[in-house]
Amino acid sequence: MMFDKLRLKLTIIYTGIFSLLVVMIVTGCIILLGHSVLTHEKQQMRDLIIHEGEEYVESGELPVSNHSIEVGRELAYMLKPGSDEVLHDQVSGSPVAQQLFALRDKWPNQDRKVKWLTLRDANDRLWIYIVGRDQIMDGTASAATLYMFKDLSDYYYEEQGEVVWLVLMSLFFICCGAGIGYYLAGRSIKPIREMFKRQREFVADASHELRTPLTVMGIAAEGMEGDTDSKFSEFTADTLKTMRMEIKRMNNLVAALLSLARNDAGVAEVRLEQVNFNVLLEQTAGTLSILAQQKGLKLELQLPPERLIIWGNRLRLEQLLTILIDNAIKYSLSGTVTVSALRHNQQLVIRVDDEGIGIDAADIERIFERFYRVDKARTRAEGGFGLGLPIAKIIVEQHQGTIEVESKKAGGSCFIVKLPLTMQR
Repeated sequence: MMFDKLRLKLTIIYTGIFSLLVVMIVTGCIILLGHSVLTHEKQQMRDLIIHEGEEYVESGELPVSNHSIEVGRELAYMLKPGSDEVLHDQVSGSPVAQQLFALRDKWPNQDRKVKWLTLRDANDRLWIYIVGRDQIMDGTASAATLYMFKDLSDYYYEEQGEVVWLVLMSLFFICCGAGIGYYLAGRSIKPIREMFKRQREFVADASHELRTPLTVMGIAAEGMEGDTDSKFSEFTADTLKTMRMEIKRMNNLVAALLSLARNDAGVAEVRLEQVNFNVLLEQTAGTLSILAQQKGLKLELQLPPERLIIWGNRLRLEQLLTILIDNAIKYSLSGTVTVSALRHNQQLVIRVDDEGIGIDAADIERIFERFYRVDKARTRAEGGFGLGLPIAKIIVEQHQGTIEVESKKAGGSCFIVKLPLTMQR
């Protein structure tokens, strides 16, 4: 599961990078192609108005035939110099003449300048015109002011179709890139998967091998402590007590490592049954209340009057409660540890509030990582290994629930667990 998520994450990253490159290339091609077409059309329009002006001076011919007004063809509009008197008008024959004259103030106001005009007709069709202006010179005198119009709307609609094809091709290549990214992600994590597998097998094997000698050592230490016939010095008695405590810590560590190894291997079996959560919580809190009393803390339960029946694994749920309540007791110097449970929207909501040292925002994101400890010195003194909360998260996920933590402003923290009352199989 962990490597499947990693592979998916790498695939998304690879696909994102490839998609960005494809989009940049396609966008660059569209921009370059559009710029090239526009530059070419502007230059053609400049050449056209110069040519038509020279032809008019030399032969007296009117620019552009008066009998060929078609969409896509050039249209001429000629004014008498220094006035609005029309000498030649082909624009009025255009299907969008009214819109073109309405944009009169946007026509070029300098000679040999070119501008773009966009407008819509009565049918909401987009029209794109390129407009050029020049003076027709007869010697040193101006014979007329010439405006030339060319409809480039067909280019626009043709480009739209080409852009659609480019987008479809880009999507195809992105899909291909996603497949390649998925394959490369699998190749990338293969060595990591093998290393993790060997590490997991080593942890499982070592934990199994350590259980027997630790059990024997624990029994031997307890037997020596209970041997009233032998006279041990005070130093020896203290040493035996320390040995027994350390053996117990090692047993707890081995049990935690075995639990994680089984979960990583996918062999952690979760047998489901109906659990009366009220009773389970009361029993677990009763066991841990001794620890709270030893630290001068108050352990308070808040349960609803109705029974909370959840479909889950009793031993795992007990382990979850033990971890959360034990953590709250460990990190509380004084005050009250409050454990509450209630039913909300077909979910069991468990809250464990303490008035302890709280958790920094930077640590909240990492407290469910294995072997991560917020206060290493304090955790070591309390006998923790940084495995309790990762195991708690695994138990919650096995029950298809969620776990989160909030650090309270007044001090302390709150762990919130939400479990479905009925698990989906």
